[in-house]
Amino acid sequence: MATLCVLTIAALAIQAASAQQPPPRFGGAYSDLGPRRQKLIDNWVARFVATTGQKLAAGPFYDEVLSLSTKTTFDAVTHALMTTKLTDGAGGSLGDALALVDQVESVRGETAGAPSDRQFRMYARLVSGALDTLARSKEFKRGVDNAVYHQGYPISYRGQTGVPSVQFSVALDGRRADIDVDYRRSIFPVGLFNGHLTASNSDVRAGNNYDKHVNRWGGFQNWWRGFFGVRYEQTPQAETPPTRLQDLKTPRVGKKKIEVMVNDFLNAWLVEGNIIAAMGYVSERSYACLAQDSDNPADFDRGVAPFQLMINMKAAYESLGPHSSLDGLVVGTRLSAPGVRVVRQPLHATFVIYAVPDDAAVRFDCESRLTLEDPDSVAREYGNYAGATFYIAGQRNYPVALLWSREDGYWKIVSWNVGAEDEKAPAPEPAPEAKVARINADPTFVEAARGFLENWLVKKNYDAAFGYLSPKSYECYNLEKREGEPAAASPDEAGRKLRAALESAGKTVSTSRKLEAMLSAADPVHPATKVMNHPFSRVFSLSSIPNALADAAECSARAAGSTIPDPMPLEYGNGFGTTVRFKTRAGDAPTLRLLWRHENGAWRITSYGVELP
Repeated sequence: MATLCVLTIAALAIQAASAQQPPPRFGGAYSDLGPRRQKLIDNWVARFVATTGQKLAAGPFYDEVLSLSTKTTFDAVTHALMTTKLTDGAGGSLGDALALVDQVESVRGETAGAPSDRQFRMYARLVSGALDTLARSKEFKRGVDNAVYHQGYPISYRGQTGVPSVQFSVALDGRRADIDVDYRRSIFPVGLFNGHLTASNSDVRAGNNYDKHVNRWGGFQNWWRGFFGVRYEQTPQAETPPTRLQDLKTPRVGKKKIEVMVNDFLNAWLVEGNIIAAMGYVSERSYACLAQDSDNPADFDRGVAPFQLMINMKAAYESLGPHSSLDGLVVGTRLSAPGVRVVRQPLHATFVIYAVPDDAAVRFDCESRLTLEDPDSVAREYGNYAGATFYIAGQRNYPVALLWSREDGYWKIVSWNVGAEDEKAPAPEPAPEAKVARINADPTFVEAARGFLENWLVKKNYDAAFGYLSPKSYECYNLEKREGEPAAASPDEAGRKLRAALESAGKTVSTSRKLEAMLSAADPVHPATKVMNHPFSRVFSLSSIPNALADAAECSARAAGSTIPDPMPLEYGNGFGTTVRFKTRAGDAPTLRLLWRHENGAWRITSYGVELP
């Protein structure tokens, strides 16, 4: 019923849009998709028409109803699929990966408030025998299944060419799938809290994900290129604007009300083209928005961030051309977020101002995604943050949200988001959720899991923490290391590097004396996993996993590209898991997965990995 209501609203939106002047086209139109992808959209809309009787054409639906991020997601996922050729062990053709898709159920772009694994992906119904084709192909392997993310779609087939790669997450019926492109590598341990904590892992627009995409799958166009809601045809020239950094510190109107500051920022940038004056409203905190999109946010050079921002802002201004005022150029748009309150002010038609509570602000703030802290520790208080929302040059599907905060008495931009909105595409029908069995944990296993985490993160006893790692786990170092770092040449070297990584990560984490202040449990949702009851189940999750799944998760098996047998035997007793995530102020983090076995009378970690959304 919810899907029908959403699509009915979509049909009415198209009818209303047809009476208005059409928005400017910047690419990404239905007519650009080609026959195979148009057929998927046609089928999607036709099923709705057959169900509801609403008159709805595929082209207007795609062009005028779907959001920008939904279209970039559909474009990127289907392009990756249609350019991924499948071959069997003898080199015979199995077609391409798009041929495995029978019909589209939904496409989800950037959706405010949705979990990371519910954004930037295509939900589809696969053709009969698709899993058999994936299993026969050399290009995909069924490795370690999804443990925490992709609920309802546990079976995981990943592309084998490294990142970026396509992931098919498939329901137990073998027909329904959640398909996304992973552009980032999982890195232990820094990947747990270095800014790769958002759905940008699968957003082709984020950071250099587009460059990675075209390097892997050629012929893909960046038709959405832009900055702060302004699209431009060419990449901005990398010329450093002549200025002194101290000239960027102070807003030129002084300490005024938020609406005055927002108005002067937009006028300085978009009407006058005075980038130096506009930068006076940009806080250094906002540089985290550039850092979080880089492959290694910890190494991002924030010294160059202001110059990159000025280059981008100048290119956006030049793309719009001259304007004498903001009238018609900037239009206010509404924001849906818990706790925000509209502020009455005379320029409401140009931009909408919100009072934003602290707890909502930290979940939006880019810097918060790099900050380890319990999000529940932030109270709902007003007065410290404000939001401004608008779209530029008629680009309704490219809304801009700027988060402002006081610094030295001035309102300044501390974070931004472009394109996030309430998704207009129909949501997929929920996949059947298998009930996960619960059993009681072995107390000695609980003691070992807690002992490892306590020694690593609280006591900072890195030798004791490293002692919980079996030599079998050392082979995971080369699988989980940062890109560009030299591989370990021997198991002993891998062990030394792993011990150093534990220490480096441990020093990054706060000196809290309690694990519960730093960690939260991440219960597995895989239907074959048995979740364990134990006294610390809110801090970390323990589970008993099928022996076949444990064998496939071993470092040596992952390095060799071993696969899980299908069907998977449900035999238990040899492999056990810990799943846990660090708490961040943004409240969204990857999951650490540890595989435990009983070795020589003691519990030891034999494999580890980071599961991204």
